[in-house]
Amino acid sequence: MFKKKTLVVALGGLLGGSLFAAPAWAEVAAQQAASADANAQGNADATGKDKAKPAEAKLDTVTVTARRRKESIQDVPVAVTAISGDAIKRNELRVINDITKYVPNFAGLSTEGRERPRWFLRGVGSNDPSDLSLSPIGVYFDDVYINSVFGQGFPLFDLDHIEVLRGPQGTLWGKNTIGGAVSITSQKPTFDYSGYGKLGFSQYDTKLVEAAVGGPIGNNDVLAARVSVYHENGDSYFTNAFSGDRFGGFHDNAVRFQLLAVPTSNADFLLNVHARNYTGGGDPWHAQGTGTGGTNSFGFVGSSDPYTVSLNAPSSDHIATYGGSLTAHWHINPALTLTSITALEGLNRWYQDDEDYSPYDAARSHDTLASHQFSQEFRLESPQTDRLSWIAGAHFFTEELSEESAGAGLPDAPGGPSSTYYHVADITQHTQSAAIFGSVKYRFTSRFNVTAGLRYTVERKNINLTGLENDGPVTWSDTASWWSPSSVTSPLAVSARQNQTNTWRAPTWDLTPEYAISSNVRAYFRYARGFRSGGYNGNAYTQSTVSTVQPEYLTDYEAGIKSEWFDKRLIANVSVFHYDYRDIQVFALAPNPLGGSPVSTLSNAGQGRADGFELELKAQPINSLYLFANLGLLNTRYTKFDYVPTAVGNSFARSPHTTFNAGGEYRLPFDIGTFALGGDVNYQSLQFYSATRQTYPELWQGGYTLLNAHISWTSPDQKYMLTGYVTNLTNKVYKKLGLLPSYGAYPVLYGDPRVVGVTFTAKI
Repeated sequence: MFKKKTLVVALGGLLGGSLFAAPAWAEVAAQQAASADANAQGNADATGKDKAKPAEAKLDTVTVTARRRKESIQDVPVAVTAISGDAIKRNELRVINDITKYVPNFAGLSTEGRERPRWFLRGVGSNDPSDLSLSPIGVYFDDVYINSVFGQGFPLFDLDHIEVLRGPQGTLWGKNTIGGAVSITSQKPTFDYSGYGKLGFSQYDTKLVEAAVGGPIGNNDVLAARVSVYHENGDSYFTNAFSGDRFGGFHDNAVRFQLLAVPTSNADFLLNVHARNYTGGGDPWHAQGTGTGGTNSFGFVGSSDPYTVSLNAPSSDHIATYGGSLTAHWHINPALTLTSITALEGLNRWYQDDEDYSPYDAARSHDTLASHQFSQEFRLESPQTDRLSWIAGAHFFTEELSEESAGAGLPDAPGGPSSTYYHVADITQHTQSAAIFGSVKYRFTSRFNVTAGLRYTVERKNINLTGLENDGPVTWSDTASWWSPSSVTSPLAVSARQNQTNTWRAPTWDLTPEYAISSNVRAYFRYARGFRSGGYNGNAYTQSTVSTVQPEYLTDYEAGIKSEWFDKRLIANVSVFHYDYRDIQVFALAPNPLGGSPVSTLSNAGQGRADGFELELKAQPINSLYLFANLGLLNTRYTKFDYVPTAVGNSFARSPHTTFNAGGEYRLPFDIGTFALGGDVNYQSLQFYSATRQTYPELWQGGYTLLNAHISWTSPDQKYMLTGYVTNLTNKVYKKLGLLPSYGAYPVLYGDPRVVGVTFTAKI
């Protein structure tokens, strides 16, 4: 299934890389190391000699809710990776994309700064560029599904943990989780006072302020609250040669307030209110001209420096998100618990960009988006200690989405393009989804049990789309607001219409037998089916690109082993899987329904398969040393590709055959505090950015390695921590994405350069 050379190199890197110190701290490892340090200091006499041996090193396991119950991650028969809130703070993880390096076969590079993660997990992702796009990787924040892709790029602050579930999760998670799920859980209010404050500074004039405080309200254990705030601002990594300044910058502000009420011993209620306000320029596209000497269609030659662009049109993105949820638990009796999660989420986006990647006015874009969603989930569950345990529930979801997107070529200065154009599309979409689900676990013996789950989903979508474009030469009364149809003084004609309603239904399921080979080794097999509903091409400006796609389906055959060794000083988990992927939704060339040349649109391209292997290791051989490594091997290919037969046999886009991450942290205790040295190495092999054209070097990125490092000091009482860090230590230049030529140039996005920074954290 995989080339022998690739496997040997990867395994060799795994063994060698585990000796490289890195920052992937598990929270329990940090706590144990701190405890061990305290024990060692407490057992030392006045001469500094130990009176007794320090506590023996051991890795405890993390508690997760992958099956909607609190369980040890080692007892869950699902391929899941957990990242603790302590790890997020220690390793300077700022945005949700940062978590991917700790998960095998996972990528989430954003093509628009912090605005929109592009999730690809085990080869499953979406290349649909429209704002109607639905990621096949479901994202949940405090058990609330976030539908809009622009609502998923939130900063990471004051979190309890993050879980990444690999493979279809179509039973208990359900909504749009054909490829997996990312579940973010915030730090909850407690009846003990706690909190922290954090300040940070780094290159490119970046400043960070983060804080949280929480505790009881009053003198009884009835009410508790917690408030968390986040602010970060900085300059862009890129220079705009046209203006002579940095290409914009960003401001990211977020707040979260939670109120916990425990009126009786049988009920609790948690109110969560949150908001985010983000403004930034995103990541600019660097133009690589296809003409002689690197010229584009207008004779412009882009800079050879990947971090220098030349753009005349303003580029900015403003995103405001807000929402609230109420989570309630009722213990009806010792045998039953009812959970209700009611949530409202809203999003507004205002965006403009230079679409010709040059200092000319060949193309500009402008977009406004508004999304409002409501969701309600009920779950009824029995005690998980029973021989027969179960969960049953229902999920309801609705979203109202509206968007106006425009593009234009404006009158330009001499030497630039002379033609002008204008188009605008107005879209409203209403989505309604309802599902019932259930999962049953039966323990046949103390070693063998089987879990089976079933979900039935009905989803209804209605779209109303109207496209307008210039009819002959186009003129404006006010080019400062060129995107508004009211600013166009020349005639406009209807170029696209779609008023359509579709309803899709599908059952999804999972069947998982598991067997305890011994007290420290458990094996499982998983047969699961996932479903992503159909939709519409949100990038349609002409009737030829109007399209409707049907649902896609994925069936997962997976086997895994979870194990602990050497008295829990080593955790080793392995999984192998085979995906049967059908009716894949791809944005690619398709027949023109009006005749003529093919057009780029959203369609059900065909079928594919993916085979993979994943290994996750965590080790704490001694109290002061924590190591981790994960390896992902992936072989994807299209077995059928309608309309582009040459793409049969191609790999899935953005799905490298090998991902490897390794590292750890070494702690050195002294009287003045504990010093920690860490770092990590992250490798990705060759990946393609196009599903159909994989012979163009501009459309793929060869294998590359990124290194990160940090050093920190923690006070003896564990209240203060000072950290210095560097990301992309070797200043590696790599592409995040490359697109087909536009205006005679390949648009390319480059990854972040080296960044050096420092943070200071104080705990209450």
